[in-house]
Amino acid sequence: MQATVRTFRAPDTASALAAVKAALGPDAVLLSTRNVEGGMFRKPEVEVTAALRVGACADLGTHGRDDQLRARRVAQTYAERSAAQDSPAANGRLTHGAGRPVVGASADLHVVGASAGLRDTAMRDDALAVEIQSLRRSVEEARRSLSLVTREARSARELQIPPAAADVHALLVARGVETLLAEELVRQAMALAPSREPAASMRERITATVRDLVGERLVPSRAPWLQDRQQVVALVGPTGVGKTTTIAKIAARALLESKKKVALLTVDTYRIGACDQLARYGEIMSVPVLVARDATELVASYERLKDADLVLVDTAGRSVPEDVARQAALVRAMPRVQVQLVVSAASGALDLAAVAERYRAVQPDRLVVTKLDEAAGPGAILSAAVRVGRPVSCVTDGQRVPEDLHAVTGPRLVDLVIPGEARLPEQE
Repeated sequence: MQATVRTFRAPDTASALAAVKAALGPDAVLLSTRNVEGGMFRKPEVEVTAALRVGACADLGTHGRDDQLRARRVAQTYAERSAAQDSPAANGRLTHGAGRPVVGASADLHVVGASAGLRDTAMRDDALAVEIQSLRRSVEEARRSLSLVTREARSARELQIPPAAADVHALLVARGVETLLAEELVRQAMALAPSREPAASMRERITATVRDLVGERLVPSRAPWLQDRQQVVALVGPTGVGKTTTIAKIAARALLESKKKVALLTVDTYRIGACDQLARYGEIMSVPVLVARDATELVASYERLKDADLVLVDTAGRSVPEDVARQAALVRAMPRVQVQLVVSAASGALDLAAVAERYRAVQPDRLVVTKLDEAAGPGAILSAAVRVGRPVSCVTDGQRVPEDLHAVTGPRLVDLVIPGEARLPEQE
């Protein structure tokens, strides 16, 4: 007579072992255990293979199907009970995964190699799972690298440009620059660079020329807190780019570094809590904060703040062109106001291009770039700069007030798009 070998699956080890005991009895021997990954419509499970010794097979009789049904009911019961338990494993009980107790797996259930054997098996399975995940990551990285090389080679063929120029084009795209914009920069650089020279020299020359071209498109301007004259600065832009926090940073810089008299004004009565947030900043810095709901209130508030060296105006995020136009008309009601468009470097090139197109009718005077610390491809800011065509006044790279706000220089802006010491794909 042969031994009976069966495989059980359950949501966790506790439920699986309870099912083994219910179906095969306390004389069952555990042969193996493993984790079964879930899918889109299936949760992960634990699979346990158990056998009944030959001498005990006769005790089962002919009720195998009933045993399986009873095992499933027991497994479900223990799964529900295990899910409600968070206490450490009791003495003499097996644990699985993060230490959930295997309820019902008492000493009368025979485990191959005893409980330590099951733990060793589980540890081996976990180690194997980790190794498989590591191999998968390695394969994905190799696949991405191969894809990059293939894309660069295809780009060189499709664009019909030398390999040195294709390297620079690939670098620009990797930095977040739009593909067509990167092609335009590279072709202009090729037209300005000598055509017959070694590949390495050509690559360096094209890179240097592209940096010059980027510098023509990304122009710095003096930061608001460094201006010598009185100013009214209104920050506009889409939701979530950090306008209110940037206003607090500018105000703090102006107070601490330039010793200016600062006032805050908000027309953002749309967003819940926006006025309270600005009011808290004003309270911390001991500067006046006024709220305007329409053009009449805005002009009246401006008259009350005429003695301030720097008036900073906060606005609500807008995405519909008509709302953007109305908001622009509102802030333009103040005399000599300077409108600065705030864009997030963490947005992709296409998103930044769309924002720039949406706000181009506003005719912003300056650009403010935020969230450089979150940007995977900071070169995407070039998309906004070329469409708006206005200088960049300052950048932010974190949430700290005011430490993460910085005035900019031309080389620093260019470095965001193509670093001066750029390592091209072939050199890595």
